[in-house]
Amino acid sequence: MSGFSKRPHRKTSGGGEKKYEMPQDKEEDSVSYITPGLFGDDDDDDDRPAAGRRSSKRRAVYDDDDDIEEKKKPNIFVRALRAIFPVKGDGVGESVRKIIFDIAVVAFIITGGSVVKDFLNEQINIVVVDEEVSSLHDIVANNAKNEQKSEEEKIKIIQGEIGLSDTEVQNIQKEKPGIQADFLALYSQNPDIVGWIQLGSKEDPIVNIDYPVMQAEDNDYYLTHNFKREDAPRGAIFADYRNRFEDGNLSGNTVLYGHNMWNGDTMFAKLSRYYQPKESNDPMQFYRDHPTLEFDTLYDNATWKVFACVLFNTQEELGEVYPYINVRDFANADQFNTFILDIMDRSVLWTDVDLQYGDNILTLSTCYYPYTKEKADTRVAVFARKVREGESAEVDVSKAMRNPDPLLFAYEYRVKGGSWGGRKWDSSKLLSYNG
Repeated sequence: MSGFSKRPHRKTSGGGEKKYEMPQDKEEDSVSYITPGLFGDDDDDDDRPAAGRRSSKRRAVYDDDDDIEEKKKPNIFVRALRAIFPVKGDGVGESVRKIIFDIAVVAFIITGGSVVKDFLNEQINIVVVDEEVSSLHDIVANNAKNEQKSEEEKIKIIQGEIGLSDTEVQNIQKEKPGIQADFLALYSQNPDIVGWIQLGSKEDPIVNIDYPVMQAEDNDYYLTHNFKREDAPRGAIFADYRNRFEDGNLSGNTVLYGHNMWNGDTMFAKLSRYYQPKESNDPMQFYRDHPTLEFDTLYDNATWKVFACVLFNTQEELGEVYPYINVRDFANADQFNTFILDIMDRSVLWTDVDLQYGDNILTLSTCYYPYTKEKADTRVAVFARKVREGESAEVDVSKAMRNPDPLLFAYEYRVKGGSWGGRKWDSSKLLSYNG
């Protein structure tokens, strides 16, 4: 038969050999020892020429009489486990590969679970906490319909909305003499509140920083707690515990902190756009769109003009660690001028905003890692000054430009090369400085 040179033989019980002949006289329905069609003979017989046509009788090839029971394959679940976990018979290399894979999967599950948890927590804060706090902040605005209301009228509106009694209002006013009616509802919920900050608006497609500002007895608590004093990875926007918030007596430099959230949208995340805008190839576009911000305290509403943005180092081994968060008050013009000169030398922004001794400065600080946190643990800080009494809040942004040579810390020069070329900004903008 085609494909075989010899016919199979089998030993007999007597030690001799018995020769098996191919069955010739069996009928078509007799038992065959070969699977029909294995060699394709039956399919082709009718199509071949008569002279070359083989016998229509089926041929057979001997198979051993002993039945070989086919092993059952393990189910898919067992096979999957064997594929990912070391089993008996695996070589060293295969076992190591599986162990590494298993460790990676476990790490991914743990990390992924943490990410999902943070995502859900942030969504709850955005949808629930932020909305609730904003509603408390906007009670007067929503009810007054842009009409000018006296403090007494505002208090009545707030009492009607949240049910504050006259006694509760009086107690708050005793604790915080001069507190604005707009803050009564918020203060009644959490007396740690010292103000409200807003950059952009709810309609702004790029940025909407719109949060209460808290202050605790340290700079740790509101890193991990929200306005409602609930545990929250996003924390809250909060003032340095050493800053002063009194009626008519604000610190010379008020420092506010906020997380740069992983989603790039909430808390102080958008402040980094002053340093490195993402929506435009123009490095000044974000500043031109947002040259001012609003920061209201319990006692005063004010607009602030942004005048500088600096990337600061926090690790001494990487170079200078400038103590901008430790500057809170200025005893004289020299101290004020020195601080402003230091900031402007390092700022990536040059603006048309002038400054002078006696101005209130606002510093907004957040984490930002343009070199990655593993290489350089850095902070970006935006500096603004309070609009003076009687001064226009308008800013001529057409005069703003990028500083081509800011003073950097040592690590940045190692990465970028070069060195500082000296002060080049227009120091005449510092009105109290005659240098």
